[in-house]
Amino acid sequence: MKTKDGTSGMSMIQSTSFYSSKNEKIKFNWFSYELSIEVYDGIKQNVGYLLKRARISDEDLASFSIFFSKKMQGVILEKLAGKIDTVYISPEMIELYFPDINDKLVDEMVNAILNAWDELLRVCGTCPARCISEKDAYSPMFDDPLYFENA
Repeated sequence: MKTKDGTSGMSMIQSTSFYSSKNEKIKFNWFSYELSIEVYDGIKQNVGYLLKRARISDEDLASFSIFFSKKMQGVILEKLAGKIDTVYISPEMIELYFPDINDKLVDEMVNAILNAWDELLRVCGTCPARCISEKDAYSPMFDDPLYFENA
């Protein structure tokens, strides 16, 4: 998805943020990369104008999206293991990362993240990559030139 200003999470977020060695190029980390893109795009699309007012740059939003996605990995793994029923999006994560934004923007960002989460799960339901059910398997997408940032 491209936002109105032409930026997208895929252009702002690099897959290299989700691995540091070849053995970390697993499908679950690819899922986390995809989540960060959805979060970026969802927030930018829905509350981009509020981000500008709050002086939050595209780079700051991209960094937050990576931070958020990585922080959610443990919760997602708990959901997959059946330890929890629902994945909860905490406003505290947003407030921690952006301590100077108001409650209205936090609430709008939570809603955008929830929509991004739902959209990612909808797409994943029909995706042949099976990043969740084969979470520990090697992900060839990390090596696919289609996804290279500087291709």
